[in-house]
Amino acid sequence: MARIPYWNIDYGILIDAFALVAVAIFVYGIQMHWKRIQKGKVRLRTPVKDLPGKIGPVFVHSLVFKGILGAKIYKKIFTGIAHGFVFWGMLVLFVGTSLVVLNVWGGVPVFKGGFNQWVMSFGLDLAGLLALIGVLFFLVRRLMPPERLMAPKARAGFVLQISLLAIVLVSGFLLEGLRIAANGPDTYAFVGNALAGWLPADALDAHQVLWWGHGLLCMAFIAAIPFSPMMHILLVPTNAALADPMPGSKMGVIDFATFDDEEAEEMPTLGCASLADFTRKRLLDYSACLWCGRCHEVCPAASTGKPLSPKGVMLTLAERLTNGGFEDDGLIDEITADAIFACTTCTACMEACPACINQPKTILKFRQNLVMEQSRVPELMGKALSSLEQRAHPFFGTGSGPKEWCKDLDVPVFASGETEYLLWTGCSVTYEERAQKIARAMVRILDKAGVSYGILEESRCTGDPAKQMGNEFLFSELAQTNIEEFDALGVKKIITLCPHCYNSFSRHYPPLGGNYTLIPHVVFIEQLIAQKKITPGWSSTTIAYHDPCYLGRRNHIFDEPRELISRVGRLVEMPNHGADSFCCGGGGGNYWAEEVGERINQRRSKEALDTGADKIATACPFCLLMITDGTKKFTEDPKAFDIAELVAEQLG
Repeated sequence: MARIPYWNIDYGILIDAFALVAVAIFVYGIQMHWKRIQKGKVRLRTPVKDLPGKIGPVFVHSLVFKGILGAKIYKKIFTGIAHGFVFWGMLVLFVGTSLVVLNVWGGVPVFKGGFNQWVMSFGLDLAGLLALIGVLFFLVRRLMPPERLMAPKARAGFVLQISLLAIVLVSGFLLEGLRIAANGPDTYAFVGNALAGWLPADALDAHQVLWWGHGLLCMAFIAAIPFSPMMHILLVPTNAALADPMPGSKMGVIDFATFDDEEAEEMPTLGCASLADFTRKRLLDYSACLWCGRCHEVCPAASTGKPLSPKGVMLTLAERLTNGGFEDDGLIDEITADAIFACTTCTACMEACPACINQPKTILKFRQNLVMEQSRVPELMGKALSSLEQRAHPFFGTGSGPKEWCKDLDVPVFASGETEYLLWTGCSVTYEERAQKIARAMVRILDKAGVSYGILEESRCTGDPAKQMGNEFLFSELAQTNIEEFDALGVKKIITLCPHCYNSFSRHYPPLGGNYTLIPHVVFIEQLIAQKKITPGWSSTTIAYHDPCYLGRRNHIFDEPRELISRVGRLVEMPNHGADSFCCGGGGGNYWAEEVGERINQRRSKEALDTGADKIATACPFCLLMITDGTKKFTEDPKAFDIAELVAEQLG
């Protein structure tokens, strides 16, 4: 028998009136979200059609790939599949319901021929079954949750909404089964046919009660979406589409000229102390947060007993945004300064987040306020900042002078109009004895290749440690000094030995007027080998590679270091590698920090040593220093090396 809408139902058309009420409540709920987000400071107001260059396509790609398709959710394969079942299943069911409405109101012939058989019968049954499987998976997982869902706090409302959705799906199948039991088989409705064999053929009253119950529950589910965790089906795609397309956390640069504006009604806030100080995009982050705990799970601070949980920060802000306290500046004390300074800025949380939230940016905004507004900074970080102010480098108490690393070497000084590349050594390579060997190895490689390069007369820091510790003003001063000297010398191309320097030059100098051609030393070395300007030998040494966070996750340079290692030895991958690498613990100024709990560098060093590799390679002086120290707990043999050292050793 052909399917008849509202079969066995009197006044079934009333369900459409209830649907209008549900939609009205749904729209009202969305407006409430927007009103909260609208309180933030305006940053992005440009419509998609006006976005320049490639930004428009990136916007659409992020919206579809990361937002609607939820690409990151599939990093946990079973969760991803279940999510896909629910999302696509419910989408197909929504389309099917819309077709029924078109049939009732417009006479669209959807219940005839092959379309009815394959779409309205088989297709909707399959979609409903897959959605139900996915819903049951999430219900079981919420009832037996992993630690990440509970720490530091579980989100209320998921179980209720998932249970309601499960009841809607089950009642829908029972309705179909009762209809088929009374009217005869529907060949392609395989779920309904199976249920019909177990249901009475004359339960017409039960069918009516179930029909109205099913319909009203559907309306209740739709109306409740904006007031429940299910709102993520709208917030996450929006947040993904508006996320910065650059990898890693782009902090931006504070325009200190606004502080001299005599016509301003009030002084701008340095950093953020309350929700009112954040932009709309950040408030959207907090609204879109799923509380799934994936950021907590991968955070090196959280997993080694530090007081920081990126999930904890997000849920604190999300609750404040929902419950009020928009102007309350007690957020920092609630989150705690210890947690804020424990962040290594590794961006593992961003990489893992399926909602494309920028957790590090929020944490660093709080850090800026602590340092620049409140003068609250941990003791060792404070000493490093003082050293930066007085000596233009953060290595207080160092026994090395600025020329110590190049003694006995004939290293040229950059000459305006003559030298092609500036070899930027940076502060760690200049002042830390172990890291100095990186520069010495790089000089040997450049000399062997006949590269035109030179160093500055006076070495100094890019200012990156100041920026990551929260002193944006000090960073700006150091950066401007460097830019002025570079301009005077005519510097155009820079080889960096430190990913932190590379990240700072490439992301934070351009807004200040510093635009250069930048190349990390490992990328440059790989190019020299490809051009046959140097030819290192190969050995059977096994080498485990540690991806520096500022080279890998922040700038997506993964391949060249591995290609280099494979040219001089046998590459061994650690369990956490590539975009999922585990931090060394030195980022975010935490090189100058007293750690509580397990030491992050020891955790990472053990992971590297457990591979059984002969050596551990990295491409960052801070990572080299941290892992060199971390391996001392397990072995007295020198294990950690920069890739430049390994290449120089094989040059003969």
